Amino acid sequence: MSSWPDWFQEALRQRFYQLELANEQQASCSSEDEHLFTQMNQFKINQNEDNQRLLSEREEAIGYQLSQDKQSMYIEG
Repeated sequence: MSSWPDWFQEALRQRFYQLELANEQQASCSSEDEHLFTQMNQFKINQNEDNQRLLSEREEAIGYQLSQDKQSMYIEG
């Protein structure tokens, strides 16, 4: 017999189930993200140098903004 109450064991089971689902969803998103990244690189290669530079600058700006957003969320807890 377990020393943990039934309600606590069930809560743990549910939490592990939620984490497993989130992990599976994240794995499927990773493959989609990789596919989009490959498509974007192919698109950039087919552009002239000015457009490639502008696209790179845009990606850099978006990356910077995302890092600032993540930093703010981290600081807020």
